[in-house]
Formats: sequence, structure tokens, C-alpha cells
Amino acid sequence: MRLRPPRLLVTATLATAALIVAVLLIVLAAARGSSPERPAAIGSPPAAGTTPAVPGPAVTASSAAPAALDDAEQELRDRLSSFELTDCRSATGEAGGTGVAGGATDVRARGVTAALRCAPGVAGAGRPPAEVVVLGYADSAAMAADAARRSSAVVDVGSCENGQTSSEAYLLPSRRTGTFVCDARPGDFTAYWTIDREQAGFIAGSDDPTGLLTWWRAFDPL
Repeated sequence: MRLRPPRLLVTATLATAALIVAVLLIVLAAARGSSPERPAAIGSPPAAGTTPAVPGPAVTASSAAPAALDDAEQELRDRLSSFELTDCRSATGEAGGTGVAGGATDVRARGVTAALRCAPGVAGAGRPPAEVVVLGYADSAAMAADAARRSSAVVDVGSCENGQTSSEAYLLPSRRTGTFVCDARPGDFTAYWTIDREQAGFIAGSDDPTGLLTWWRAFDPL
């Protein structure tokens, strides 16, 4: 029997090995193509052609814009000194409530055409209140009637100057005149006053009667 030349065996072996390698490459290529795409690393730039999501500001009740002032409220606001009162918002709904008006410093009143709650500006003296309520009356008769009602709602026991409950007429060097009604309670001193020539009323309170009255003497809102 004749032996096959060794070269043929080598050639067959190489062909078999080449076939095996080809099969392995095909399997690896198929496996690589079916593997899921690796997620981008944290902090890596977005892929080309994509727009990164930008979170918007959270909307909360406190960030909502206050309701716009109506014509009567805006007219009243325009009369006020921007140095004395700022950040005014509507309070007409409170002043014109259907309930029966209460004590001397109750916001509710008849004959009010517009009402505002404002923050006091930088005080020249004394201790300003946290806020000031401004009442605009339809006419002088409505203002006088409301001032009289508030005066009758308190029992005069002394002097507002001394931090006591009282109802008084006042006259300041700035030629402002009107009615001043103060309601003193433990830890709370609240005052209502009118500026007669402007047909307007004001309400402010503090736990410091002396500081509030010192501020009020220099307070010239109209």
C-alpha cells in the first residue's frame, strides 16, 4: 500500500483550521451585534443629534403671581407714596365682605371702593408694622360713618399715646387730620386712622405700641 504524501495531510489540516476560525469569527460577530448598547457614563456628553432634557422650575402656590389690581385698586395704589408703601395687593374682597363688620380694626367696612394690603417702606423712625391695610372710601360721608362706627366699637380707657384703647381726633404738623382709634390687647396694639382730606383709612398693628406710634408720626403715605 502506498502512503499519501504528508503535504496533503498538512493542507487538509490547515483547511479544517481555517474553517473553524471562520466559524468562530462569525459567532463572535453575531454575539457582538446582538449585545445591548452600553449606557453612556455619568457626565459624558449627549450623543450627536440629541437634545438633553433640562428640568424646568417647579411650580408652587407661593411662586404664582398675585392677582392683578382692578381699576379702583390701581387708582388707589397710584395715589400712594412708593417710598412709604410697596408690594400692594388686593384686599377689596376682604373689605367688601358680606359679613357684619366687627371691631375697630376689622378690615370690613361699608362704603369702601378699593382696599389694599401693602408692605411699609424703609422707616425713618420707630418700628414699622409688618403690613398696612389701606381703605379707599367712596366719599367723605362713607369715611366719616366708618370712623364713627369704629370709635363706638371701643371702650375708651385712656390714651393711644400711652398704648391704651382709645378713640381720638388727631392733628399732625403735616396738616394731616383725622380720627385715630386704637385697640390695645396683651401683646397686640392695632390702630385705625383716617386722613380726612384724602378720604382714606389705614389699619396697622404691632406688639410695640411706642414703636408703632413713632413710625406713624413720620408716615406720610399720600
